Formats: sequence, structure tokens, C-alpha cells
Amino acid sequence: MKLSEIASRLNAEILGEDVEISGVSAIETARSGDLVRVDSPRYLTAAEKTPAAAFLVGPDVTGASRPALRVPHARLAFGRALALFTPPETRMSGIHPTAVIGKEVRTGEGCIVGPYAVIEDGVTLGARTILHPHVVVGWGSSIGDESVLFAHVTVYPRTKIGRRVRIHSGTVLGSDGYAFEWDGSKHVKIPSTGWVEIGDDVEIMANCGIHRSTTGPTVIGPGTKLDNFVHVAHNCRVGAHCLLVATAGMAGSVKIGNGVVLSGRVGIRDHVSIGDGAQVALNSVVWKDVPPGAIVSGDPARPHRENLASLAALHRLPGFLKKHHGES
Repeated sequence: MKLSEIASRLNAEILGEDVEISGVSAIETARSGDLVRVDSPRYLTAAEKTPAAAFLVGPDVTGASRPALRVPHARLAFGRALALFTPPETRMSGIHPTAVIGKEVRTGEGCIVGPYAVIEDGVTLGARTILHPHVVVGWGSSIGDESVLFAHVTVYPRTKIGRRVRIHSGTVLGSDGYAFEWDGSKHVKIPSTGWVEIGDDVEIMANCGIHRSTTGPTVIGPGTKLDNFVHVAHNCRVGAHCLLVATAGMAGSVKIGNGVVLSGRVGIRDHVSIGDGAQVALNSVVWKDVPPGAIVSGDPARPHRENLASLAALHRLPGFLKKHHGES
């Protein structure tokens, strides 16, 4: 691909000769013919030592000895450039003869269904949807255009998945909520009669679990991204464009606003609300509502600066006690 063609795709300014580009890479893995990302001036010297054909540079990078594309946000443009050279995720086409297709299943144009996939009755698949081997889609579910479900994803009945959704191996959508009530002698199961709704442009990584609700939907809003091993319990509602990092977990009926970030190993108790744009730091446990825009940490989670002050005081405590003991 010519550098000028990449420039037009990225809306970038081209500097220097219009060379041929055969791939995109970081500095550490650069090969001959590659377009290499150079985020800031401090990386330019290292980039110049590579055999790369051209550089993808941020606004502060000047004086490159090779052709370059200048962009406002080098990392974002790097991702888009990579997409231009990414090989296809599957070589399958059509519906494999070993797939099990139920009654009244509707498939859009260009759908791909891999070996041993199971599609139960009444499922709707949008155009160019891809189901990899051993995917199971329960009855009455729907999956929007250009969504991809990787091997061994399980979708329980009546689940609604939007467009351009990517769900990675081992994830389960729509299993029963963990809801039981003690009757004096045993735990009685509370039925899960609801369903799961996944918005457009969501990505769910490997081995996540999202429970269907007791009644109504459990919701993941558009553009939200779930890392590996994220747990979303029954009746939860997660807003748009949230980031839920590995092993974050929420109990039942949690409400997450838009643009929220939950770092790794965050735990949230039931019926807690987290406001728009809030951030919860690594290993925190949230016991009460978090206001919009707040940054919290610790167990129990509280304003981050307050938590840091408490930790600093705690670290000073041994010295204080030693001094006090010595004086006494």
C-alpha cells in the first residue's frame, strides 16, 4: 500500500517521498517496508536505527530522515493503520455442514457459521456475522450485523447482541443470576426470567460471565469494553463507553454510568450506583454510591487523595510508636 493511500485513510499529512508500505509495527519489531510509530521526539533516534520505510509521527516529532505521516494522535492512528494490514480472522465461508441450525433461523447476507456451532430455533443473525466453531446461540436470540463470536462462546436464550460486537472464547451470556433466598431450611432459587442486552460496538474478552436478570434486562451499553474474567451479575446496567478491566466484578443490581473505568480486581456490592465518568482504582471495594467524576480507591473505596493520605499516615505509624515508646 502506498504511503499516500494510508495518509488518505488516516487523514494524515504526508512528509517526503510516497514510498511503498508492506506492514505496520512498533520500533522494537520494525522490518524493512514497515510504517513505524514514533509518538514523541525521544523515540526518534531509536526509530532511525531500524530498517523501517516510513514513520507515523505525533505533532511534536520533527526532523525525521525518512518519509513520514504526521497525525494529531499517533497511538490512535497506529491502531487504525494496523487495521489496514490485519489478516482475516477466519478463512471460513458460508455455513459449515456440521453446524446445527434450528427452525425459523434467519441469517443475513454473508454470514459465516463454523464447524459444530449450534443455532437454536428463532435466532436472527445480521449481515456478515461470524460464529466460530462450537459457538452456541440459544433460542430467540438476535445478533447484529458484523458481530463476531469466537470459539466456545455460549449465548443463552433470548439474548440480544448489537452490531459490530466482538465476544471472545469462553464467555457466557445470559446464565442464571446468583439469586437465592433462605426459607429456614434451605436456599430457594429465585428464577431468572429476564435476558441480556449487549449494545453496539461492545467488546467482551475471554471467560467473562454476564447473568440474565430476575426480570427485565441486564444491560451492557454501546462501546463498552470488558477485559478477561469480568463478572456482571443479574439486573446490572452498565453504561456506554465504559472500561471494565480484568477480574472486575459487580454484584446484583449495580448501576454503572457512562464512561466509567473499573480497574483490575475491583469489587462492587449489590445495588450500588457509580456516576458518569467515575474511576475506581485497582483492588478497590465499593460499598456505597460513587458520585459522577469521582476517583476512588481502597477498601472501603473513598476519594483517592483521602485514601493516599490515610495510607501515608499508616506507614508513619511504626515510627511514631517507636518514638513514643522510647520517650516513655
